[in-house]
Amino acid sequence: MWDDFRLLIDANRRFLISSHMSLDGDSVGSQVAMRWYLASLGKEVVLYNKDPVPGKFSFLTAHDTVLTARPGSTFDVLVVLDCSNISRLGWSVEAIAPVMVNIDHHRDNARFGKINIVDNHAAATGAIIYRFFNDCAIDYPPYVAEALYTAIMTDTGGFRFTNTTSTILKYCSELVEHGADCSRIYERVYASHTPRALLLQARIWSTLQFYLDGKVCCMEMPLAVLDELGAHYSDSEGMADNTIIAEGVEVGMLIKYNDKESHFSLRSKGNIDVGKIAQKIPGGGGHSSAAGCTVNRPYGESFPFMLDILRQEVG
Repeated sequence: MWDDFRLLIDANRRFLISSHMSLDGDSVGSQVAMRWYLASLGKEVVLYNKDPVPGKFSFLTAHDTVLTARPGSTFDVLVVLDCSNISRLGWSVEAIAPVMVNIDHHRDNARFGKINIVDNHAAATGAIIYRFFNDCAIDYPPYVAEALYTAIMTDTGGFRFTNTTSTILKYCSELVEHGADCSRIYERVYASHTPRALLLQARIWSTLQFYLDGKVCCMEMPLAVLDELGAHYSDSEGMADNTIIAEGVEVGMLIKYNDKESHFSLRSKGNIDVGKIAQKIPGGGGHSSAAGCTVNRPYGESFPFMLDILRQEVG
């Protein structure tokens, strides 16, 4: 598959890179690394995403090259990273490029590319790109090492999820040897917040509730609170992980909602596969320990609906 990708690179000049809505560390870090690789080969490379890069990833070199307005020109190749299906891009790929490459690690990936480099056992898309660089003895600069380290660190929940293996830690060790500053990266991603972000997180914490004999923990965020506090949507990133830190909890949910729909960020300690739960909802999916879905109902209807699904899973 990588051989096919390299042949495609050799045969083309203009590349567009994109990823899913609501960018996270894996999507941003993978894009930064892939942009460097293609540019190092003399290619013209544009990064475009529907949503802006969250502020916590602004320390990554080249993050500011990401466009949020759809390019008016066309490209030879569209490279989609860390995205299980085209709809998750949030924009229409029609007529943007004749060839699409799909590089991802989600198990529900739809194999939508002409070239599909999908490893659903990989902890992160950044880990797939790291292996490619390593296997091909590609020497990359420190800022690319930091991008890949960020990708892996965030998609393992700060090395807390069950996808944190000895192999993953070895990858990260080697990325540190390539120049990634693990202390600085952790601080910027997990320990650096604006006052408004902390006010938003405090509001979310105040909604904490337990259900089903303490096996399910829930927090909520009405989207109207963003305007009230002057906070950004991305300021809530990482809060879903806090829904499973209490003893006895098996599944956690952070629900972000408006008057028409509710988005559920699902987390699990490992005994229950929340990816399969999310797949019960059209468009939903993810990993066994971290997944998401959107229910097209207001919160008052969607929450009992989701709780009933969880009741069947946790007993």
